[in-house]
Amino acid sequence: MFLAASLVLVSISCFGFDRDKVVTFSNLPKESQKFIKTHFPNVKVSRVVKDIDSFTHSWEVDFVNGWEIEFTAEGKWDHIDCKGSAVPASVLALLPANILTYCKAHFPNAVIVEIDHETYGYEVELSGDITIEFDKKGNFIRIDD
Repeated sequence: MFLAASLVLVSISCFGFDRDKVVTFSNLPKESQKFIKTHFPNVKVSRVVKDIDSFTHSWEVDFVNGWEIEFTAEGKWDHIDCKGSAVPASVLALLPANILTYCKAHFPNAVIVEIDHETYGYEVELSGDITIEFDKKGNFIRIDD
């Protein structure tokens, strides 16, 4: 019984330490820093968090206007949330052209306000709370209700 309890405690101590650590902008990977300086030059960073879980970590950057960007451990953007405002055009230019073409053709009055870079491709949220999934090449998959 003692051995079983010890194994549980060791497992928790080894794998249960998910935590956030507030860090400075300079702690971000260089790729993340460059991305922010290039695509969000006029938006002030309010907080940078290193999100540490059991096996890896990621980065979250919060801006004073409420916007958020998440980066992978390596510094590649993973999630951009502009909280109802349009994602900067310079960021949209990084997406496969099919995504922008589809959105403009089917939702001409909407703007992209949030982007998730997923393993299968992209998930974009438009103003009006419309979420659309695309594959890696930007081909339409489905509208997510």
